[in-house]
Amino acid sequence: MIDLGTAAGLSLLWALLYAPDQFWTVMGLWWLATWTAWTLTRETRPALALDPYARAVSTPLLAAGLALGFLWVSQVAFPPVGFVSLPLLWGAVMTLTRLTFRRRTPPVRIGVYSGARQALPRHGSVQYVSLATPQDVRLREVDALVVDPATAAHPGWLELILHAQTAGMPVWTPAALGEELHGRVALEHLHTARLDQADFDDTYAALKRGFDVVAVLLALPLLLPLLLVVAVLVALDAGRPVLFWQWRVGRHGRPFRIAKFRTMKRDSERHGAAFATCGDLRVTRLGRWLRKFRLDELPQFWNVLRGDMSVIGPRPEQQTFVEQFERDLHLYAVRHWVKPGITGWAQVTHGYAAGADETLEKLRYDLYYIKNFSFWLDARIVAKTLWTIMTGFGAR
Repeated sequence: MIDLGTAAGLSLLWALLYAPDQFWTVMGLWWLATWTAWTLTRETRPALALDPYARAVSTPLLAAGLALGFLWVSQVAFPPVGFVSLPLLWGAVMTLTRLTFRRRTPPVRIGVYSGARQALPRHGSVQYVSLATPQDVRLREVDALVVDPATAAHPGWLELILHAQTAGMPVWTPAALGEELHGRVALEHLHTARLDQADFDDTYAALKRGFDVVAVLLALPLLLPLLLVVAVLVALDAGRPVLFWQWRVGRHGRPFRIAKFRTMKRDSERHGAAFATCGDLRVTRLGRWLRKFRLDELPQFWNVLRGDMSVIGPRPEQQTFVEQFERDLHLYAVRHWVKPGITGWAQVTHGYAAGADETLEKLRYDLYYIKNFSFWLDARIVAKTLWTIMTGFGAR
């Protein structure tokens, strides 16, 4: 409710300063947009899956978009500069509020059977409450339950689970809880024979394609000058060619040519494809800086417009590596159910992967993204991407 109070105060100030003649109309439309955005983005479960800092970005942006639509339909005149400042201020206040009260937030209390055989995931926001018998706890004393399948068949535990589900309380297995806490799938509990792409819900994919095109077109006034500046710097530092083209594997295993600013020496792959490593001598002086802040990926917005890629999705790999990983890694082919992306869940949570072991860990995050394929996860990735760009997390 702090978020709504902040939005109400800022919208009141904005309406008084910029639209005094249409005060009640502007206030009403902005408040309607704010309430709708907050309702759509708020997390009703214990705050495990959705990042509150991501909501601090996505909620004001969604509210701003809805308010713009409402104002346009109502033909209410408004100054763009003043309007844009409102969601920015709201997002800043929300983020600072979360940072201030982060350490005061109580942990999520999760009831768990004391004889559970599976190891429980560890996390700073979780406190486990040991239950010797189903009668040891009232539902109001915990926020969620963890059920070990090996012990859930006891009639008392089944009764407790049914009561929890009726009350809308989350009930997880240890593996599902670990997925909620860490944002990665436990591959050990998945079997290829039970996964079918026909069962994958990709109804969001068509809508996402529209978001991709609109996002690139809106970003062009910023992208074009930035592309020109980086291209000139690459030419001065390492000479021509400025762009590096490479075949990658896309959705459904289809190959396409990806575009990047060249960050390595011209003969970097004379011995064949190889992963970049920390302190890689093939990387140029400017290239190390471009890779750190992901500026070498900017030409891939062309691939997004062509439809080869999305702004958000698993990173595309070279055909040589794909063939190797599909032989060696369980369920690797599943990541090709969606379009590859410039940024993605694995990139902002795990970082760069080199070799089979790191790729296996990254695959856990990619499958989490595919399993939770939605607008709200994409919004969270956008927020984390901005942080990644600012910090250079995971670059090599």
